This record gives sequence, structure tokens and C-alpha cells, in this order.
Amino acid sequence: MTEHIIEFVARDRTGITTVVTANGVTDADTVIQAITAGHSGYAVAASGVRPAPVRSLMALGTPYLFANWDGSKRNNLHDLAFTAPIRTLPPAPPAGVRLRMAIVATLASLFGRQPETPPSR
Repeated sequence: MTEHIIEFVARDRTGITTVVTANGVTDADTVIQAITAGHSGYAVAASGVRPAPVRSLMALGTPYLFANWDGSKRNNLHDLAFTAPIRTLPPAPPAGVRLRMAIVATLASLFGRQPETPPSR
């Protein structure tokens, strides 16, 4: 039986969909079938802890992957999910300020002046 160490998982609103190991990327259904059939084992090497085995459990008639290395009841595999960085946009100025800036820019273009830039906060 081959043993694979899971490095990352990908998930969506339905749960874990993909598993990333040193050997490559595998979808969760294939991993569940391999674990259930006993063809290969999967484990998670959490920091400072011996590798925790990954099991396939049934919930509401659907199998899902589960690992627990900290002794809690929660599925620690979710901790390995990659989180995409969140891009933030600077807040837009309030509507009154935007209107004032538009009026000043229009008047400045009519009279041939450069509009003053408001001081940054």
C-alpha cells in the first residue's frame, strides 16, 4: 500500500474537492475510493505532530475526507485549504465629495485651470 502525505487541499461550499500531495493533484473522489479499497493510504504531516491518517467517513449518504491531529471534533483537513489573498480597494469618497470634485474639475476645465487635488487623509 502506498502512503501519500497531503500538503494542501482545495475546497468549495460542498467540502474538499482536490488533494495536493508531493506526487501530484488528485480529486477527492479518487482519494476516497483509494482509501476505501485499501490501495493507498493518505496522511497529513501537521507541524510537530506525527502524521495523522486521513479517513473516509460517511455523512448524509456522502463520503468525505476527515483528519484529526489536534484531538478536537472538527475536521482539521480544512486547515490545509489554500486561501486566496483578498484584494482590497480603497474606499470611495462620500457622494457629496465626489459631486464637489466633479464640479470643481468641470469649472477648472472651462476656465483653463488645473483642479486642486484634495489633501489625502
